[in-house]
Amino acid sequence: MKTMRCLQAVVLTLGLTCGGVAALAAQAPVYGQEYPAPYGGGLRALVDRTQNDLRVASELEHNKGDQLERYHHAQGHLSTFDRKRTHGHFDRGELNKSIDSIKDILDHNVLQASSRDALMHDLEDLKVARDRHY
Repeated sequence: MKTMRCLQAVVLTLGLTCGGVAALAAQAPVYGQEYPAPYGGGLRALVDRTQNDLRVASELEHNKGDQLERYHHAQGHLSTFDRKRTHGHFDRGELNKSIDSIKDILDHNVLQASSRDALMHDLEDLKVARDRHY
């Protein structure tokens, strides 16, 4: 009896998993969505999320000077990358500059834990996007 319940649970779990995968695969792609995971709305959504995380972190900044300049560099490189991307060009060099600028922020700026976590997550997702683009 217990074996039958266990088997039913396994079959149900597998069925739900397969159904969820099929539903995700059936979604129509949108511009910039050649990178569906791990950033739901595609590459443009990732750039937008990163820009927003940079903006929030910079607003919480106490020491302006060099620390604020690092935010401007990162936002500028992301903006340039996104502008070129909208014209169909994946500029790996500009994306690398964005990644390096965010690393500089993480290495040198004083950040709140939530801002650091968000930017680290963005950094990893940008690296995945860079590595997935052939």
